[in-house]
Amino acid sequence: MENRRNNNLGIRGEDPSTWSTRISPFFRLSSKEKITFFKYLAVMTQAGIPVERSLVAIHNQTKSTVMHRVLHVMLNDVASGEFLSTSFKKMPHIFEPLLTNLITVGETSGTLSDTLFRVTDHLEKTRELRSKIRAAFLYPGIVIGGTVAVTSYMMFILLPQLMPLFTSLNVELPLATRIVLGTSQFLLANGSMVFLILLGATMAGLLLLRIATVRYAFDFVVLHTPIVGSLVRKVETTMFASVLGTLLASGTTVVEALQIASHSMTNLVYRRALDTIGNNVQEGEAISTYLGKEPGLFSPFVTQMISVGEETGKLDESFQFVAKFSEREVDEATKTLTTVLEPLMMIFIGGVVGLVAIAIITPIYSLTQGLQR
Repeated sequence: MENRRNNNLGIRGEDPSTWSTRISPFFRLSSKEKITFFKYLAVMTQAGIPVERSLVAIHNQTKSTVMHRVLHVMLNDVASGEFLSTSFKKMPHIFEPLLTNLITVGETSGTLSDTLFRVTDHLEKTRELRSKIRAAFLYPGIVIGGTVAVTSYMMFILLPQLMPLFTSLNVELPLATRIVLGTSQFLLANGSMVFLILLGATMAGLLLLRIATVRYAFDFVVLHTPIVGSLVRKVETTMFASVLGTLLASGTTVVEALQIASHSMTNLVYRRALDTIGNNVQEGEAISTYLGKEPGLFSPFVTQMISVGEETGKLDESFQFVAKFSEREVDEATKTLTTVLEPLMMIFIGGVVGLVAIAIITPIYSLTQGLQR
């Protein structure tokens, strides 16, 4: 009977009785997979196709093993009469609280298809925002990587090959050459130890960042770092406004929306600020009142827009407007960051590679001068 029901639904090539619903804590869905899932589900539910059949259709066309198992959980729950959000709650490491809450609101209010479209829009904007940040730091990463590669070749391959020549001709090495050569010999002789020390320091740093006070201090310093800090503030403001605008438009209460938005923040300073706002709102304070007390985190423009939204009763629209405005500011900030970093990267390359080049060229020049005499 069960197999007949699943065959009627159109499940291809699989026996539902053999489905694995074990979801490892290490399983993750890419942002692209999530967007595709929510977009297809939104379109099909809007067309009047039942959720179960929609999930089956997505199941039949996906090739991802992780996505298959996620869909197995959903199909089993929906077939048992459970809400879709019930499955989301079973997989918090795959579907963050924001998505779970939105789907819950959509199901209880009877606006699931509209909610799914909102989720899709939010995920697409988040993915686009993150891609802009990655693109902004891609150029410095490539430059630093190339500089390290060229410098390493000159220090660990080229200079050691020339050393026998300098030694045999009793050429007095300049200070720069002796410094670079000494560094090269030390790293070649103690490379394993240096690597282990750096690895240990990195691991220790990552473990320290798990401590709330250390992470807060680190995030605070990042926010006050020239150039980078301004970009981080704009990114966090965009995320904060986007999440709250999406939640409030879906019917979530202000306090609950602030709590969910808090967990969506990557910077601990902003996370604690949203927690404080949530507590103050519960006590009857307006959101804009607190925002005005933190001009270092929220610009006067953001405070004013939220104040207008509270006065007009259109808080969700105010947050959505702030999100769009802040997103444009992120675009401008990433362009400015690239423009500022280009000359700094040139100076960095010139300094590092130039020092090593001088260390190699100077004794060669001294050698040719001695031969001419």
